Amino acid sequence: MDDHPTTLTQTDAEPREWEERVHHLMWEDYVRLQAIAESELADSELTLPLSGTLDMIGTWPGSTVAELSRRTPKTQQAISQLVAKLEQAGYVERRVRGSRGVGIYVTEAGERARAEGNALEERLEDRIREILGDDLYAELLSVLGRARARLAA
Repeated sequence: MDDHPTTLTQTDAEPREWEERVHHLMWEDYVRLQAIAESELADSELTLPLSGTLDMIGTWPGSTVAELSRRTPKTQQAISQLVAKLEQAGYVERRVRGSRGVGIYVTEAGERARAEGNALEERLEDRIREILGDDLYAELLSVLGRARARLAA
């Protein structure tokens, strides 16, 4: 018999030790949010990481993979893989930018995909707010913002 439940629901009467660990609760909530995101993005070629990377490139055109990596908690390798997928889809292109290496730029098709991605992310955010309710949503947004600032320091 499999010792790993197929869902993340708690069936035991006693709480488990990991239910009182912030890192576990954040991971579990992230996994649940990913499932919601997948359903919201089901009709799109984009995933949340691709959409976020495309948006970063549009925000900071001409950035290198290393520069994009420094702006996020993602490794250069992870950013490089995402950029390669966006490039393969025709959403970004690399161009020589003087003596500073190769910059990444959003193409016309990429701008359309970026707009679509932003709309999908807004829909996802609305869905999260609907599930949590306005008060919990605002509280969570505040707490996570403060936590991010401290964890980044």
